[in-house]
Amino acid sequence: MVSTGFVVGGLAIARWGLGANPVHTLLLVNVALWAISSVFTLRSSIVLLAVGMFAYLCLMPYAEAAEQTVLQKVVPFERQGRVFGFAQSVEMAASPLTAFLISPVAQFVAIPFMTTGAGVELIGGWFGTGPDRGLALVFTATGLVGLAVTLVALRTRYYRVLSLRYAGAGAAA
Repeated sequence: MVSTGFVVGGLAIARWGLGANPVHTLLLVNVALWAISSVFTLRSSIVLLAVGMFAYLCLMPYAEAAEQTVLQKVVPFERQGRVFGFAQSVEMAASPLTAFLISPVAQFVAIPFMTTGAGVELIGGWFGTGPDRGLALVFTATGLVGLAVTLVALRTRYYRVLSLRYAGAGAAA
């Protein structure tokens, strides 16, 4: 049932598109995705998890479509194969790398913090305690960091340059 979010997101893109600036759309979608990631684990609730995952899955097609649209318009045609291949390689390498990096943090820091550590006294009253809440804390903290980084990215010169380059590529076509 929750996986129908992909279909809903795809239908929304087909109906309303990505907007005039898919670079902006991509970053705004990432703001929403990071916000969802940091909020849906605040309480131990299957309903909150299902709603959060449904919203997340609704937005993922926007992120993927915006990324592909920008790459196809900004990268010269003769280089697209190499760029797409490199981007796919980075995405495939990032998944096990981040899992390898975050696992020790969860196991040796977050879970003990929420089971027997200071987190039980500090935030355990409203956040909950136990190993599951330690993992939830990892999701919440990671979501907040990602949200901050994405909001900073919206203010960078690189974002403005890429947006202008996309607009220029559209005008040239």
